[in-house]
Amino acid sequence: MFSFAVFDETGVPRSGFELRGEHLIGNDEMPAAGEIKFAEGLIRVTKDTADAAGLSLVVDVPAPPAVAPVAGVPALPNPGAILGKLALRTCFLPKRDEPYLLSIELARHRIMLVLNKLEEWGMFDLAPDHPVLAQLDNARRKFSEAIVADRATGSIAKGQPSQRAWADKLAWEALGLALDCSEKIALLAAQRDVPARLSGHTYDDAKSRYTKLVGDPPSPGAAVVVPGSGHAVVQGAPQFGVAVNPAQFAEPLQKYVSGLDFVTMPIRWSDLEPVEGKLSFAATDRWIEWAIRSAKLPVVAGPIIDLRPQCLPEWTYIWENDYETLRDMMIEHITQVVTRYRRTVTRWTVCSGLHVNSNVKLSYEQIMDLTKVCVLLTKKIHPQAKIAVEIQEPWGEYFAHDRKSLPPTFYAESVLNSGLAVDAVALRLQLGAAASGQSARDLMALSNLLDRYAAMERLVHVTAFGVPSGVAPAAAPAKKDEDDDEPLTLKSRDHVAGFWRVPWTDAVQATWIADAIGIIASKPCVQSICWQDLADAPLSPRLPEMPLGGLFSPTGVAKPAAAQFAAWRNAMKDNKSLL
Repeated sequence: MFSFAVFDETGVPRSGFELRGEHLIGNDEMPAAGEIKFAEGLIRVTKDTADAAGLSLVVDVPAPPAVAPVAGVPALPNPGAILGKLALRTCFLPKRDEPYLLSIELARHRIMLVLNKLEEWGMFDLAPDHPVLAQLDNARRKFSEAIVADRATGSIAKGQPSQRAWADKLAWEALGLALDCSEKIALLAAQRDVPARLSGHTYDDAKSRYTKLVGDPPSPGAAVVVPGSGHAVVQGAPQFGVAVNPAQFAEPLQKYVSGLDFVTMPIRWSDLEPVEGKLSFAATDRWIEWAIRSAKLPVVAGPIIDLRPQCLPEWTYIWENDYETLRDMMIEHITQVVTRYRRTVTRWTVCSGLHVNSNVKLSYEQIMDLTKVCVLLTKKIHPQAKIAVEIQEPWGEYFAHDRKSLPPTFYAESVLNSGLAVDAVALRLQLGAAASGQSARDLMALSNLLDRYAAMERLVHVTAFGVPSGVAPAAAPAKKDEDDDEPLTLKSRDHVAGFWRVPWTDAVQATWIADAIGIIASKPCVQSICWQDLADAPLSPRLPEMPLGGLFSPTGVAKPAAAQFAAWRNAMKDNKSLL
């Protein structure tokens, strides 16, 4: 057991502290089980094992004093504001009786992450007087002062009720400086790497090293995995696409989609067969026919099997405890869909989020068996198609609350190492919404996550990228497991939205796109980027995707995000970067 002290703005131990998105992180960066409660000014953590663990939670990060600007990096909000309501974490901490100071441990991890990424990305060659390194030094100095103050036994700092309260104030300043600095470093790395990718230098270098090590050149145009490099390298710029709602087919939406590289058609079982045995393909057919005949665009389809409540027909729940029957129904569904669209679809996302296991409960063997069925059956019916398996909630917070689920990286590696004909990992990078696994995160956290999945040495498709343009009602909680005695609440299932820099608006959504796409596109393994939803639909707790997360309003009016997304696509086609 260990605990964390937290103070309010006046330096007094907090009498109340809202725990948001709280969970533990254990070995291999996997979420871990444990009880986290706030009482008597302390966040108390109880674990079943004696292993060290880190704490992750959503906190308000104070903005530091004014810092030197860096070209292409978003400016800080006014002093006194916050950098956002973001999911952050501590380093791994051993059990101890004396409470840790939450602010110090959050700052410690962020500074450590920055230093690790500077080395990993080869950025220690920045000039010593570079504003980013100067800011990092300032953050480390503040952090050192906080450590000294926390251990001091002498006189109390002027204006502070205790020495530890002064240490807390210094640590929050250090965290603000370090977090802002980390975002700048992530963007600077992207500013360096995007032009190298667009020019072909990154691919040519990988091809040259591969040929030298293996002895034979890679297949022309194929992705290259240099032994020991830790990632795949794709030739050329990433492709840009958007997922469409089959029910929305207005001319402004068609015109926008025609200017992208591909269109993604969701294949929601609940839409295609709302009543058992009565198939409804008309809306999906309309979009796919338009994409092929009029827009001349490639079509990506799926997920074919997605067990989220909004994607699974109500009539299937009668069989939720009969896996064999449910499996047979899914086989029939896959067969109908792939057979119908095999002449028009170029890539299938065959299944999504089976590892989350939040709706229809499956065993590990059943999760892997169903994944195998989705891949093999799709490949059998459509041998020429590319196959991807989609990872929902890629940070894996859900695993801390549900030990019947599988950690996302463990599931992805299990699928890739199983010998199945899976061409790529697909990631849903949806942030800033009040839904499980979609808490807001900073740009460094986004970049670091992509590096983790890149290490699997496969192609990566970002199949549902997005943030909202405003604050929407919380999504409906997941279906409760009958064997789970814990009351199912939004808080207990990590449904915390948060925000980046300032609360979400149309303008903030566009700004996020401008920066986040640059980071995603800088990763040489990323082959495509797909926005999660073309247009908003009327708000509903059972929406398939993020409320207010579209590029257009429900009436077909383009948001600033639509122009920003298209601008990135057009710049890439001209071998240019917008960073």
